[in-house]
Amino acid sequence: MSVYAPLLGPVWRTLESYGVDPGLAIHNAQYRPGEDSVNHHRVTFTDFDATLARAADLVRDPAAGIRIAKFMHPSALGALGYAWMASSSLREGLKLAERFRRMFNEVAEFRVSELPDRVRVSHRMLQQPTASDLLGDAQLSILLMMCRLNFGPDLKPLEVNLKRRKPEDPGPWLEYFGNVVRFGQPENSLAISARDADKPLTGSNRELVQIHEEVIRRYLIRLDRDNILNQTRLRIMEQLPSGRVTENDLARVLNMSTRTLNRKLRENDETFRSLLLQVRRGLAERYINNEDYSVTEIAFLLGYNDTSAFSRAFRNWFGRSPTQVREEIKAA
Repeated sequence: MSVYAPLLGPVWRTLESYGVDPGLAIHNAQYRPGEDSVNHHRVTFTDFDATLARAADLVRDPAAGIRIAKFMHPSALGALGYAWMASSSLREGLKLAERFRRMFNEVAEFRVSELPDRVRVSHRMLQQPTASDLLGDAQLSILLMMCRLNFGPDLKPLEVNLKRRKPEDPGPWLEYFGNVVRFGQPENSLAISARDADKPLTGSNRELVQIHEEVIRRYLIRLDRDNILNQTRLRIMEQLPSGRVTENDLARVLNMSTRTLNRKLRENDETFRSLLLQVRRGLAERYINNEDYSVTEIAFLLGYNDTSAFSRAFRNWFGRSPTQVREEIKAA
């Protein structure tokens, strides 16, 4: 599960705008302006998430996610950004982003709902981020910025829903989104009127869209070919809360036989069980640092039938019980 590395560019510029050395948050191997990043311009979501968490700690500004949008450029989305700029309408651009969302983030679900009077876009993370407020703000702020870049600066959303709690000073959110923003909602979403969504755009160029769509498709083919481990980890995450994750079920979801799945994993020096343990341990470490989840809820999310089984596994991984770690976090 990975993220398009150039998306760290706006984060880099944002840190500079606060007078913070970006290198304190963004490692050399992940991104440097003007240089090709490693891993075919991608970073793992775990590294991306940790980078955002470090950035949030460094700037200590609840509205930092909004500022990230001010430094966003379509090139940070690669071919998808250029195809967006050549779209005939915002509706077409949004549908394009929905279809190719794995280009920029394999862990984000980007869903477009077409209603009679509006087009609504919702963001949902398939893996709980550490800096969830910053990421949620940035996603919707960037989305609105990209829409305004094509449509014009006077574009006003009909609704903006944020999962984050209402900040002490909601001014920056109201200034950027308008007085339609609502906090503490079930999802992060934004809606524009159907009329604005279908307004012809002056930068429309069907030929350019088709050229960049082909570039994106080839990119995703290469990504899929090298991504069996990430696909397997993602499917394990999706199935864990059901309490039943088996090799057969996983192979069926991945559209291959169990024998083929095991062979592909062995070729990468992994097994189904090793990946299951990796995913559970990684999620346990992330969830235990998020006080929104109780220990019982974490056990459920990781597919354990009872809290005691989860606690035993947690102690084996980290040498302490979940309760002890929570107490240490509170003390810190």
